[in-house]
Amino acid sequence: MQSVSRTNRILVILTLVLMALSVWAYRQSVSRGDRFQRGQTFLSNLNPDEIARIEIRQGDESVTLERQGEMFRVVEEQGYPASNAAVNRLVADLLKIGLEKEIGTGANLAAELELEPAGDSTVEVLFQDSAEKEMVRLRLGKSFEGGPGRYVQRLDRPDEPIYLTSEGVHVVVDSNSFLQKQIVDVPGSEVVRIEGPDFTLEREAGAGELNLTGAAVSAETKRSAVGRLESTLRGLRFESVFIADDAEIRDLDLRPALSIDLEDDSGYDLAVAEREGRYFLQIMGRHSVSQVAISLDEAEEELQEKADMLTRADEIDAFNQFHGSWIYEVTEATGKLLLLHKADLLETATP
Repeated sequence: MQSVSRTNRILVILTLVLMALSVWAYRQSVSRGDRFQRGQTFLSNLNPDEIARIEIRQGDESVTLERQGEMFRVVEEQGYPASNAAVNRLVADLLKIGLEKEIGTGANLAAELELEPAGDSTVEVLFQDSAEKEMVRLRLGKSFEGGPGRYVQRLDRPDEPIYLTSEGVHVVVDSNSFLQKQIVDVPGSEVVRIEGPDFTLEREAGAGELNLTGAAVSAETKRSAVGRLESTLRGLRFESVFIADDAEIRDLDLRPALSIDLEDDSGYDLAVAEREGRYFLQIMGRHSVSQVAISLDEAEEELQEKADMLTRADEIDAFNQFHGSWIYEVTEATGKLLLLHKADLLETATP
């Protein structure tokens, strides 16, 4: 009986010891978590997959990115799609911010480092989730004069200290820089015909080059100019974008410039306008599919060919549904290329 009582006392003591150890371990972990460690990341718990809205502000400039499905759109640019690479770069740069030193707290310190009130160099970034809940709100203040770091503070956490980052942090506050600027990307090798205002370039079956039709034998074609036209759709990009009924471009005199045929029987028609040294483009795709008949006894290759035709037709329809609403400002070099005439393709003018 005495042995059982002694065993029970030992078990009680062991239980108390284990409980005390658990409390101590918890307090130690909390203490270690609160203690600053050089090199720790600033936004260690931010899940980029949950970000649904991003706001960036600096002075009077602002950029707002809103997620729609798998992509973000730039609110300040009439909701035009944002470049995934640009958005990913922004988030990745902020996630990798490492901390060099904890600076402290206080209104005077925040004012000195241009965190509160915001100064000319202050950048504020807000991340929200799909429920419009604030995930992170941070401010980047002055850069450190004695090194590459920059002062940073989270505003979504009460009494959060100011830190100095390990490296410089630069955030772009320019809505145009976030746009997906590539309109279309088609290799020149897929182009079989280009029709301009007074010329036609065709690639004969089995031939390696586009040739100017109807040119006199004595006329020598400028291969460099033909090559540039052949590559018109290769990585075609814009500088600025306007909704088609925007007041700034409403009265543009858009005229047909180039009609480009591709080897898969699809193509693109480009209309161009020039105003005061600026060049504007509207582009539409086309395909030859009106209806496709399929029979049960067709060969697999024929069925695959028709499936590819239908897929391409769907791509063109989707392209037109989107791009038909926009007018693009392109570079001077692109604009002048689209407005070439036959005389520009010849070394010597034909009589």
